[in-house]
Amino acid sequence: MSSLLEKALLRLQVFSKGPSLGHFLKLHLTVNDMLNLRLASRSLHDLSELNKVAFETIHIHTPVPPGREQHIDALAAVSIVCRHIVVKIAFPSKASNSPLLQPPSAETSPYASESNTSSEILSEIIESYCPYVEPPVAWKFVVQRKPGDVDQVLLEKWCQIFKLLSNMETLHIACNGDPAWPGCTDIESLLVILRIALERTNPEHLQTVRLSPIHAMGIMHLRWAGAGAYGEACAARDPVWYRLKVLELQILNPYHQISKSQTQVFDKIFTDYLQSFSRTLTRLDISWIGADGPNPFAAGDGYPNLKFMRSWSRLEELWLGRVKTGHDVSLIKQLAPHIQRLMVASDVLDKDGESTHQAWDDCLVQHENHHKDSSEWMALREVRLSALPAPLFQNRLA
Repeated sequence: MSSLLEKALLRLQVFSKGPSLGHFLKLHLTVNDMLNLRLASRSLHDLSELNKVAFETIHIHTPVPPGREQHIDALAAVSIVCRHIVVKIAFPSKASNSPLLQPPSAETSPYASESNTSSEILSEIIESYCPYVEPPVAWKFVVQRKPGDVDQVLLEKWCQIFKLLSNMETLHIACNGDPAWPGCTDIESLLVILRIALERTNPEHLQTVRLSPIHAMGIMHLRWAGAGAYGEACAARDPVWYRLKVLELQILNPYHQISKSQTQVFDKIFTDYLQSFSRTLTRLDISWIGADGPNPFAAGDGYPNLKFMRSWSRLEELWLGRVKTGHDVSLIKQLAPHIQRLMVASDVLDKDGESTHQAWDDCLVQHENHHKDSSEWMALREVRLSALPAPLFQNRLA
């Protein structure tokens, strides 16, 4: 028998006199509330209005740990309402034959061992269900690979996933890789697989790609234009990259961990990668994680290889976080003639005087106000000069 809450939520249709009680209840339910209701109530499990909120954003970990299954059928049941996809490239913490990757059974219960302490037992239980580790420990478990080697089985699975997610509008890839120069590991190989899967399926509604965080080698292996693409070149006439409107990058700053020659290579690759989107993007966000990094639109003499040669004809917004001081607004306006907002983040002290937070300032407005004040002052100066009488003896007597 359904409860009063279930009955109210099941009547989400709009009546002639206005929205139903279910609509007002839904406004006060969080995403977690929606998910818990689906688990607890069989009658609400397939309610489309509930699923739209609960599954508008989904999170996917890759690769699937050994001993686990990827439930494509469960994704197919809710894929039509998925709009925002978060893909986290995770790091298995043990080898594939590790017993910790298997759920504890009754025969091998962790509580059976008297030698283990309670904290060790709890750690093993958690690790058995969450077999991932975070950097920098995770970098010890990566495996070197050849850039051209692509796991075809995993690639087909991702093509299947992206085909199901036909209404995907935003794709967020979180890849906390080694910010130094690790070469091509299984982390970078997964990025190549994701890129190829996107190009093969060519999702129609995808307009925003967020890479946060991403590392230098990750950007290198995500290149798609020209001969620089790894694994498989993009062959579509109208690829997904041509329809992107927003690109957001939060980059692990590599400059203090790589050599001079590697810096030159990265600057060229980074420039090439960004310029491949110069014709379509309306908004570009670039933030550096760790130390401040260069502004690609006005890097200066210290970064001779970080220089744009193409115009950003459709760019309207440029957001820069943790970039080095000095922003040549005139140069940026030359590269992006239709830019309307130039937002630059700066660290501001909190009220306690110890911690800081980022505050965003529109440098374009400040630049225009400065020129406006200067022009008004020059006009006022000309008026004042014109009001002065002509000097005596201006013309000499013959």
